[in-house]
This record gives sequence, C-alpha cells and structure tokens, in this order.
Amino acid sequence: MTTPIYQRPVDILQTLVRMDTTNPPGNEIICINYLDGLLKEAGFETTILAKDPNRPNLITRLKGRGDAPALVMQGHVDVVTTVGQDWDQPPFAGEIIDGVLWGRGSLDMKGGVTMMTSAVMRAKAEGFVPAGDIILTIVADEEAGSDYGARFVTEEHPEQFTGAKYAIGEGGGSSSFIGDQRFYNVMVAEKQVCWMRATFRGPGGHGSSPLRGKGSMAKLGHVLGTIESTRLPVHVTPVMEQMLAVLAEHTA
Repeated sequence: MTTPIYQRPVDILQTLVRMDTTNPPGNEIICINYLDGLLKEAGFETTILAKDPNRPNLITRLKGRGDAPALVMQGHVDVVTTVGQDWDQPPFAGEIIDGVLWGRGSLDMKGGVTMMTSAVMRAKAEGFVPAGDIILTIVADEEAGSDYGARFVTEEHPEQFTGAKYAIGEGGGSSSFIGDQRFYNVMVAEKQVCWMRATFRGPGGHGSSPLRGKGSMAKLGHVLGTIESTRLPVHVTPVMEQMLAVLAEHTA
C-alpha cells in the first residue's frame, strides 16, 4: 500500500527544491502547479491568482466549525540566487546526505511550505475540523518585494482572507548553539510599535533672551532624551518561561 503523500513530506520538499525558482525571474509557476495538483488530489478547492501568469499564487481553505476566526498559514516558493556561492552540494539537487536535505530553499522557505501543505492535507484526510478556517496561502516574489505575491494578493483580492485574524509565516524563531548543542528557539510574535501624539507648549522667545528650558522645543528635547536613555522593563511571557526552562533542563 502506497504511503499517502502527506506522510512523505521529504518527497514533497525534494521535489520543490529541485524546481529552480530563483528570484528574479521567479518562475514560481512550476512549484505552484505541483502543489495545486497535490491539494486538488487531496480534495481541496484551490484558487490561483496571478499578476504575471508565470508567477501565480495559490490559496485554499480547510473549513472550520466557525467557532473561531480564520488562521492564515502563508509561505513563499521563490528563492534567492546561488550565483557566486560555494555550495558543498548542488543547490537544486535536493540530495539527502547524513540525514540532511541539501538545497536552496530547503529552509527558506520550501521546507515551511511543505510542512503547511502536508498539515492541511493530513487534517482533511483524517477528518479534522478546526475551530476556525485555515487559509493556506502560497505566494510568489517574497524575496524581491512581493509585488507579484503577498502585496498583490492582499491588495487586489482581500476577499480571500475574510474572517482571518491570525497568521503564521516564516521565521518563527531561529536556531542557536548553546555549548555544542543546537536549539530551535520558539517565537510567537514580533515586537509591535506604540504610536503617541504629544503636544508641547511654551512661551515664545527670541535669541536675545533665551527661555532657559521653558520653551516648547526644550521640553520636546528633554522628553526625547529621556526616552532614548530609558531602558524599558523586560516582560517574560509564559511561552518564553517554558522555553527557558526546557533549555535549562537540557544544558544543565
């Protein structure tokens, strides 16, 4: 009996890596057509959206129960150039050596696309119905500005993401060495920004009679200096606490 493709993610990743989607020019259509075929065979309805016919984007939904907002899982299949780089193995061969799959895009981000695609196919095959819809979005042109990928899809076809509140993309943490052990860190969010509007009032003045810190510009300067020299407190989230505890357990 043939093992279902969603249980063979290495085969999917090898196939994707062997497709040269160096951006520019991208030519992501070869990867998108392959993944589109897998998803349709698994019973998904897919949508192809393209600003350039050779650079399409693929979207599908795993329907949920409607008890929660939709979750977007998004990844890209274009890769950066290998020109001028010295590779130990051919970058588009997808060879497995000592248990490691070599190839441009195996990490950024055809590996992530493989995991997401395999996950939704497995969920459908096993009858899993999530609380909310899962919107799988596979895009082109991430490495060179997203004009043909994420920007095009979100600006020209926002209806594809109706009901979405959360998104998972690439870069959820990175690997690091502690001693001689390699760990993959956990990351659940990026830092956000805090916008403030401040109004400073003070008397008018003249260079011949300085206000000595009473003017509005002096007050602004004082506030900016205080912000620059103040270190904000560290907030350790529950996820971070758990990760640090696990790291301590394995490095003690």
